[in-house]
Amino acid sequence: MQHKESEGKFETGSGIPVKVAYTPDDVRDLDYERDLALPGVPPYTRGVYPTMYRGRLWTIRRYSGYGTPEETNELYRHEYREGQTGFSIAFDTPTNSGLDSDDPRVGADVGIGGVPVCSLDDMEILFEGLPIEKVATSVTGKAFSHVQQAMYFAMAEKRGLELKELRGTTQADILTALGCMNYIDQIAPRHAIRLLADLVEWSSEVAPRWHPVSFDTYNARENGVNAYQELAILMADAIAYIEEERKRGRIPLEQYIRGFSFNMGSHNDFLEEIAKFRAARRMWYRLVKDRYGIDDARCHILRLHVQSSGITHTTQQPLNNLMRIAFQVLAAVLGGAQSVHANGYDEGLCLPTEQSMLLSIRTEQIVQHETNVINTADPLGGSYYLEWLTNELETRAWQYLKRIEEAGGLVEALESGWLQGEFRKAIIEHQKRLETVEVKVVGVNCFEMEEEPYQVRLFRPNPRAAEIQTEKLQKLRRKRDNQKVEEALRELREVTKQGENVMPAVMKGVGAYATMGEICNVWRDIYGTWSTPIGL
Repeated sequence: MQHKESEGKFETGSGIPVKVAYTPDDVRDLDYERDLALPGVPPYTRGVYPTMYRGRLWTIRRYSGYGTPEETNELYRHEYREGQTGFSIAFDTPTNSGLDSDDPRVGADVGIGGVPVCSLDDMEILFEGLPIEKVATSVTGKAFSHVQQAMYFAMAEKRGLELKELRGTTQADILTALGCMNYIDQIAPRHAIRLLADLVEWSSEVAPRWHPVSFDTYNARENGVNAYQELAILMADAIAYIEEERKRGRIPLEQYIRGFSFNMGSHNDFLEEIAKFRAARRMWYRLVKDRYGIDDARCHILRLHVQSSGITHTTQQPLNNLMRIAFQVLAAVLGGAQSVHANGYDEGLCLPTEQSMLLSIRTEQIVQHETNVINTADPLGGSYYLEWLTNELETRAWQYLKRIEEAGGLVEALESGWLQGEFRKAIIEHQKRLETVEVKVVGVNCFEMEEEPYQVRLFRPNPRAAEIQTEKLQKLRRKRDNQKVEEALRELREVTKQGENVMPAVMKGVGAYATMGEICNVWRDIYGTWSTPIGL
């Protein structure tokens, strides 16, 4: 909780005024059965499963990757040995842009902020020797993540695995790629959502245990919006996908929505973040049940992945981030997350080192096995303050959602630049609060030190990653059956133009070892390219 000492005001990180104490009067309108109920019971405020972590611990899932697929494979093997219970692929910027590593514009970015995956060959190397049949994988791509999922599925099929048995998640969300990242050569949101909705439809048929879309407001929050704005944007994101399928009417909404999952950030205001996660579940239940009239209980549950907040981690006194990360992980757990990513304390300076990666895993294991917070579901439920704050965040989120819908909904808000303008205003306001010390950040604008007290070893990614990947691509293009590649790309072009589901053609393309850039160029040729409005 931040506070303004000079004015004697106390408020949450979202600027919600806070009283000195809360009583039953502050929650007198709360109806237990309607608004809370038991964990595992609608509206799921207290958790999505009756026993929560007593029945199954959350998945420890680190978002990681760098250098080459071979190097990242070694990293994943190490993480798995140290107790990570799920994989999460961090693709590099060219891969997330739908470009190949040998594109002359992207050489400096290959393998720097993630792993390059240009073809099925790279995906096979990435997961060689790893038990993907035992643990879930998050294919954390961006606007072209349906291609990355196809590569993962093709790799699994080559191993003899049944797609219907695979567990995992694909981000497949237009918000992050087209609203929060400034990737080059993207297609417009209205076209991207069409292709990604194809993925959701197709996956519901062939891979029912897979979550083909994870609505992700982590990066929106990193762009400065507050907790209730994040909640509203999360709902607007999912609404956009539901409305896309309603227009098509190809499969029942119940089948389409069943695989949805969600991804949020965990920030510094400990109790507000817990309240936010609880409010998210209740909002989703009410949205699906009341707005869309869906009675299928499998559609009512908001399954949540939470990551500690990069924007709160400082480059000054970076070991202080260990404490920030621990509190953010604890907030995610007390808020009922199904999987959690703890950042590395050094991520403001470099990709996580082996030391910081290990400490991230150990942080979650300590919460799981030493704190006893898993003993009971929703241990903070019933707190007058927490329940009041959960209600307040939900009320403000519905109000902000109305503003997004007045701007035309998420797709139109992205294409017009309205949402980017909201990010810009939020970032400017946050910077002003830092400069005036209205918001205190230890080691940055208070308790500064002239000399850095902590020595941090920096991680250096492989400087030859682009060269290595280019050589591999040249070799791949020589040895593959290029006639099959051309046939697959022609088929993809035709089904795209005809408005058919593109995923069978994408699977055919990746199976022939067509590259990320070759496949995505088909859509660029058809739809043209689009640049994110800066929101001025």
